[in-house]
Amino acid sequence: MNILHGGNTLQAAIGQHDNSFTLIQMAKYISILANGGNNIDVTIIKGIINSEGNNLPKEEINNFLKERLGINKEQPAELNFNKENIKAILEGMRGVTSESGGTAYSYFKDFNIEIGGKTGSAQTGIKGKTNAWFVGFAPFDTPEIAVVVMTENGGSGSYNCEVARNIIAEYFGMNATKITEDMNAKPSVEIRN
Repeated sequence: MNILHGGNTLQAAIGQHDNSFTLIQMAKYISILANGGNNIDVTIIKGIINSEGNNLPKEEINNFLKERLGINKEQPAELNFNKENIKAILEGMRGVTSESGGTAYSYFKDFNIEIGGKTGSAQTGIKGKTNAWFVGFAPFDTPEIAVVVMTENGGSGSYNCEVARNIIAEYFGMNATKITEDMNAKPSVEIRN
């Protein structure tokens, strides 16, 4: 992309043109914004258990991955973001979910936790096809979770808000009901011919 051309720069600024991001890249980006600009490590692996049944230390896993991937440089602990810019972005994300004109307001107006979010509609390059995005984090003041929902050819990003709300509610135990387990139950096996 020729970023010297003004039109290309403007398109890139609103997420069009040659931008292409994965869900995990967006989750990392939203997490970095939510925590004030501090870089984070992202993984889809919660842990690894070796053949003896022991959890491997995270440091051992990270060292192995860095060696295999040929990574020999540590990422900076803090990125160089202007704190006032981050604050403005976060306030805008709060407005998306908590102000009556926000594109996600109808989904989060009665939600028990204040969140920050952003809906989006990403062009696919195919006429009439738009990918629907929602990115968010919760709770707003003390973030614990970042959520990204993308529906290929889904149209408006607001369509993904209900899914994100349900993920956040599940994470914070808002969907839990009193569950009792019958500890006297006997296992059974059914044999079919």
